[in-house]
Amino acid sequence: MMKLKKRMIFLLLALCAGAPMLNAQSFSIAGKVADTKMALDQMIYLKFKQNGKEIKDSAQMVNGVYAFKGTILYPVKAILQLKVPDSIESYYNTRHFLKEYSCTFYLERGAITADSRKKLDQSLIKGSRADANARELEVILKPYYKEGDMLYKQEGRPAYERKDSIAIAAYTKKMYVNESRMDSVRKAFMLSHLQSGVALDMLMEYTRSLMDPREIEPLFNQLEPSLKASDEGKAYWTRIQGAKRTAIGIIAPDFTLKDSEGKEVSLSSLKGKLVLLDFWGSWCYPCRASHPHLKKLYQEYKNKGFEILGVSSESGKAEEDYKKWTTAMKEDGMNWLNVLSNTSRSERSRGILNQYSVTVFPTKILIDKNGVILKRFAGNTPENARLLDQTVKDYLERHKL
Repeated sequence: MMKLKKRMIFLLLALCAGAPMLNAQSFSIAGKVADTKMALDQMIYLKFKQNGKEIKDSAQMVNGVYAFKGTILYPVKAILQLKVPDSIESYYNTRHFLKEYSCTFYLERGAITADSRKKLDQSLIKGSRADANARELEVILKPYYKEGDMLYKQEGRPAYERKDSIAIAAYTKKMYVNESRMDSVRKAFMLSHLQSGVALDMLMEYTRSLMDPREIEPLFNQLEPSLKASDEGKAYWTRIQGAKRTAIGIIAPDFTLKDSEGKEVSLSSLKGKLVLLDFWGSWCYPCRASHPHLKKLYQEYKNKGFEILGVSSESGKAEEDYKKWTTAMKEDGMNWLNVLSNTSRSERSRGILNQYSVTVFPTKILIDKNGVILKRFAGNTPENARLLDQTVKDYLERHKL
């Protein structure tokens, strides 16, 4: 009786927690590939991952016709591939070419067909709603990719070859505008496809550099239960909860690091000022490209209660890190507070980058006079610079510090 009661309590707790259960569901793939000249054998191979475990299967091709059957827990990207000589594999890998002997698609439950009248990479996938959604987005984004490629060929590459900083800046500005448009398209598509098997991947892409948990948690809750219950879904949920620690409206966690003279500087010592935390690195071109703008901003508002605290992230040997850091500060004319965080990559999970959920450089966090986070900025874009300027100006006009 006692064991039965314990079991019932466990089931009730699971139901109360709202934890979705993963149930394996069947899939089948019926395929055909016309051109198998590259293949070493008459086999085709299927690979995908489920909860961190790589699943591999193979099937015999008869006149290019093949079939797979199996089970899957949640929709996932999968690869169909022919076995080719190592020399061909190396050729495609080193040149980053699309592999003609491979097809990447979204695998999900149900009957799927993969028909190619030419190379395997040209397979037409039917029966996977997730894959159809992914292809639909590709078509929508194609003009933007084309514009980006053209922009690089006409302006970017020549500017970098000439090492023309003014031309590079002009190209970068145009590139950011194009990327911003693509992000808007991706977001609109994601919001209208939250029940699709591609939705978790789209959320990850959308929040690769910046996450507002107030926006993202409700979206995550709308995902297909199997995606939420997957290892990838659970890890993303953990990231959402971590982002809450330094979300807008939260008191910024205090920390203490040393400046170039070895003096300890704490965030709490700047309370009463409007503070911009700038996470950057000597190695980070976008970070350092943002410093001229910060110099101008600091010059305008430093006597009105505005302070910048730069946190340089380096991960080499201590002496080398110090030299790179101080050299970069001198070259960039950084006359505001700066401290060094030189933790190794293995230690970052316990360091300040994890504490502040920093996943991209530069990341800038604006903190009000009471230590409350006002705004987060990821990357060095013209829009970020404009918004930062406006926010600083508006805040200091409202609060005479």
